[in-house]
Amino acid sequence: MIRDGEVSALKKLLESGEYSPSQKMTRKTESSVFDRRTVEALYETMTKFSINYIDFPISSGKESVVFKAYSSKKPLAVKVFKTSTLKFSNLSMYINGDYRFAKERKSRANMVLLWTRKEFVNLNACHDAGAWVPEPFGFHKNILVMQYLGTRAKPSPSLRKVKTPEIYFEDIIHNMRKVYHDAGIVHADLSEFNILIYRRKPYFIDMGQSVSQDHPSSKEFLARDIRNMCSFFSRNGFNISEEELLREVTNG
Repeated sequence: MIRDGEVSALKKLLESGEYSPSQKMTRKTESSVFDRRTVEALYETMTKFSINYIDFPISSGKESVVFKAYSSKKPLAVKVFKTSTLKFSNLSMYINGDYRFAKERKSRANMVLLWTRKEFVNLNACHDAGAWVPEPFGFHKNILVMQYLGTRAKPSPSLRKVKTPEIYFEDIIHNMRKVYHDAGIVHADLSEFNILIYRRKPYFIDMGQSVSQDHPSSKEFLARDIRNMCSFFSRNGFNISEEELLREVTNG
């Protein structure tokens, strides 16, 4: 059940004069995630997933904001994609050519909803394959609900923030293999920013752009992931060539 205070707060926000019916979704909202449709979707998500309350933001970017939330005292992560800052051209290159979404309608209005479902599908495939990713619990419109990675006090740090990132090198290769071979997916944006260290394991996050191996640009995306990892570890005194790391990942 949602607490009365949470319901009334959302209702007041929806019923306030802050949002007018004529407000268009093309309006720039770089500084805010809470346009009217998102507030409505958030209320519906809290009901659907029995979320008691939304806590603090874990991370915030141009395209999404991730909040820590609670359902029956269990922590969750709620990722809210901003409906007016995701660029159609940036998303379409990762969706067009992915056979899993070939029959989907790909209009500008529908793209953010498709992108949300795409990240859920990617995370679900990787989690089922045994890769280290946040377990996805479900999605609603432009909101994704998944496992919270962190402690009671703070979220897990990204790889770039840990003092000895080189100790996770072998585990990262292992996880890249699991994602590539067992899930059949290429992350397509793998870097030290999109790897969280949770319980001494590297968890891959932000997988909306991830594609199937059959995507026409999957090799290009994999090469970029390899290049990012080699560059990061070389800066931290652990050298491996792109060719060697590519063999490690693709040969299994």
